[in-house]
Amino acid sequence: MDVKSVKDLAQRYTVEELNKFADDFEATGVAPLKTQDDPGEQMSDYLQAAELRAYLDKGLSLPEALREFSKRVRGVLS
Repeated sequence: MDVKSVKDLAQRYTVEELNKFADDFEATGVAPLKTQDDPGEQMSDYLQAAELRAYLDKGLSLPEALREFSKRVRGVLS
């Protein structure tokens, strides 16, 4: 995950747009907005940005949204 790219995507695009980027990338193999060279990391950036944007849409600040998202990730990894 490229945190800078994920934050930028989450601040610039809606959840719907980010999910469409992921769907289009999956369907065509061409990244609508390229953030990384690795296709798996690219897809992760879109999906993680959509999750982060959902927190922002609920009224959380960017730092709060990042903390909440990180908690979810750590919960899965532990």
